Amino acid sequence: MMSDQPVPRLPRRTGRRRTTGAQLQAVAGLSGRLDELDRGRVLAAFKAAAPAMGYTPCVVHMLDLLFRYSANQDWKAGQLRYVWPSNEVLVGSTGLTLSGVRKRLRRLIDLGLIRAHDIGTGRRWGHRDAQTGYILQASGFDLSPVGERMTGFVAVAEAVEARRREIRMRRRECSAWSRKTLSLTDHGIAAGGSDVDWSSLATEAERLAALVRAEGDPVELAAIEARLRRLHEEAERQLRIASPALEVVDSAPQDALPGTPITPTTQLSISEAVTAAEGHPAHHDGGATTRSAMTEPIVARQRFGQCGDLLNGFPMSPALLLHLVPAYRDWVSSAAPAWDDIQQACEVVRAQLEIPPQVYGHARMVFGTTGALVAIGTIAVKHAAQRVHNPAGYLRRMIERHRYGELHLDRTLHGLAAAAAREN
Repeated sequence: MMSDQPVPRLPRRTGRRRTTGAQLQAVAGLSGRLDELDRGRVLAAFKAAAPAMGYTPCVVHMLDLLFRYSANQDWKAGQLRYVWPSNEVLVGSTGLTLSGVRKRLRRLIDLGLIRAHDIGTGRRWGHRDAQTGYILQASGFDLSPVGERMTGFVAVAEAVEARRREIRMRRRECSAWSRKTLSLTDHGIAAGGSDVDWSSLATEAERLAALVRAEGDPVELAAIEARLRRLHEEAERQLRIASPALEVVDSAPQDALPGTPITPTTQLSISEAVTAAEGHPAHHDGGATTRSAMTEPIVARQRFGQCGDLLNGFPMSPALLLHLVPAYRDWVSSAAPAWDDIQQACEVVRAQLEIPPQVYGHARMVFGTTGALVAIGTIAVKHAAQRVHNPAGYLRRMIERHRYGELHLDRTLHGLAAAAAREN
């Protein structure tokens, strides 16, 4: 039974390129002005904005390929910006089939990045002036639309970069607050004797820090930063309540934020360098004992604290540390050095190694003052031997490893002692 519905007629093939509504909408806001532009900057602006504007790598690659056939003089004011590579050339350059090349070209036209400019049979060709190199006439693709949209591409790229900068800034802020909080919780755990659940506070700070690494939204990062700030305030309040008599370090924890009070360190005047190396270290398994010059007063021990857990039983004294660390010897002139002398020398060496006061303060809080002096001394020796290129980062890693019980500073000290014995 025949249907009364009319049979739809297929459009007649004319050989001409069809204009679609998408093409007209994509170029609706373009004026057609041919201002002078820099060809390289136009392409760079497009590539920078392409991901944010949803252009696929296939689109970027095809436009980049077409730009290769454009000359710098084509981008002078008022000049034609046509390219006319054949399909055979494009197939060979892209590795695509003829159908694939046509689809990508059609996509560029639909997106309003190029225009098709056909003359005569539709074949691509062009003529340039022999003297100036300017295009006189051509049949191919017009690159003017992408040039006219350069301002928009630059604005999108700048917005993307501003968002990236904000994300980096927020992540740095969150990292700083989490590390400051962990410094307080480490201090609270080491002090002991309170009902505060420092482990829970530390776990929460680490959880929030993990969220920061996976988050890419500035708004969410700002919310995490606020939570870390409140957590730090709570840890600080609990620490004041639990340990009012604990020693206050005059340097803020590492990566201190604006507004954190930091007491400047005292810069020493250069004293006459001396190289008086006394004695040899005693091994913890029963070696020769150190001389009387290596014994430290009880008052100094009480002030600077013990670092037996950090050194794992390695016998340490001011004279022995000077013997192992040549960088400290250059700044100590006393024949019977005390820990005060070592601390003053450490201030100078720390500045030479470009270790910020915040990181030094963090090390004193975690290792104790004596432990920090020893740790920075070992870094100075390794830096002099070109085994450490970033002293501040190395000290941060030492602090982190100590938190997890993975720092074996005694092994380093035994190695330095053996090296010093061989030199003598």
